[in-house]
Amino acid sequence: MTPTETGMLILGGVAVLAITAYIVQSIESQRRARRMRLLALKDQIRRADHLLASLPSFYVTPDMRNLLIRYMEKRWRLVMELDANPVHGRELERLNGIAAQPFDPGQYPQGSLTHSDTRDNARRNRALIRELAQFITDLQKQNQVNKNTAQEMIRHLKQSYTRLTIELELMDAQQTEEVAGPQVALHSYKSALTRLQGFNNAYQIDAQIFALTRKIEQCEKIAEEIRQQQEAEQKARDQAEREREQRERYR
Repeated sequence: MTPTETGMLILGGVAVLAITAYIVQSIESQRRARRMRLLALKDQIRRADHLLASLPSFYVTPDMRNLLIRYMEKRWRLVMELDANPVHGRELERLNGIAAQPFDPGQYPQGSLTHSDTRDNARRNRALIRELAQFITDLQKQNQVNKNTAQEMIRHLKQSYTRLTIELELMDAQQTEEVAGPQVALHSYKSALTRLQGFNNAYQIDAQIFALTRKIEQCEKIAEEIRQQQEAEQKARDQAEREREQRERYR
């Protein structure tokens, strides 16, 4: 074999190795890109699923629920295109089952000043509503949801967020009533009532306003009884003081 043939053979071998390395690298890059895409899709699904499972339906709307379901359905189908694992198909079936269930916002607890049963739940629900508002805002920026639709959903969520803030204030007022008496908490109750009356189109707002109105009436009655008792006690003290002064004068 001549030196030229040897050199060509070596160059050919190098070329084959380079092509092989390129192909291997391309395949690995594709696998990595596919893996990263799967992770990104599953992370997006987890975010939406967390909102769907955790959000208090009392404060959201059927359109918001449907938006989350459609968002996850689209991403599960993309996942299945990248990975044919049957687990993904079962997750999609589970989601379809949820979508088939009627939307149930629940009922306002009769006679209660708040829908949330504890301060922690009210705070948690408020945080979830803020998270959903950000989620919808992100979708709107990506042109994945109509601007007018997004704005209407955000308006509703802002109303729900404020309503939950008022619930926290009502819980503070209840605590004040327990510690310092109804006459001290009365101002907070009336302030909350004034703000709630601005939510005349909110779901079951009349039930909450009715319960709060009854609470204010009870507090006003007790406060008036306390005032009358204090006045009677003060009159008795004044009368006793006048009688003492008279006795001192005629000694």
